[in-house]
Amino acid sequence: MTPTEAINTLYYDDMDILHIDNWRFFTPKKRDRDDTPLRQKQYHTYYALMNIERWALPLFKSVGLVPKSSKTVARSQFNCESCGICSYHLGLESSDLSPPFKDMYICDACNRTYHWQCLLKTSCCNATEREAIDANDSWACPACINLNQHEKESRIHSQKREIVEVSWNPTWEPEELQNTCKSF
Repeated sequence: MTPTEAINTLYYDDMDILHIDNWRFFTPKKRDRDDTPLRQKQYHTYYALMNIERWALPLFKSVGLVPKSSKTVARSQFNCESCGICSYHLGLESSDLSPPFKDMYICDACNRTYHWQCLLKTSCCNATEREAIDANDSWACPACINLNQHEKESRIHSQKREIVEVSWNPTWEPEELQNTCKSF
């Protein structure tokens, strides 16, 4: 898997290529039928700054992506992330495409985000609870609802270390991956 494929697989909606500054022909060890070396066109690709889960950083490194810089960012710094159930990053009930989305609920303890419809589908919440949550402006997700106050404070503290803001060194990407990147 190439760095672009890894980013596309896990972070397609966050992927942003700033620019391509150069191209070259690369000759891999593969040969075609008449034993002529194959030549592959590659592009020197620069990626924009990304916010990724800390657990994903080793995955990107393992496929050859090298961080230029990284720093820890608290999950609470984001208005709305992707839903923790369906992974969709926009609201389901609103035509307004700018966060915060009224149907995405953010847990007070872990700051993870969930669509109300996804919570209903999984039976984590019921329709009558929504009014109370909206009036209270306080909510704990299914993973945090049964935690005591000490456990919630521990989770609040740990969420501050879960996201990493990373800038990447440029990579050489093959021409056939151009169509897999939304920014090309």
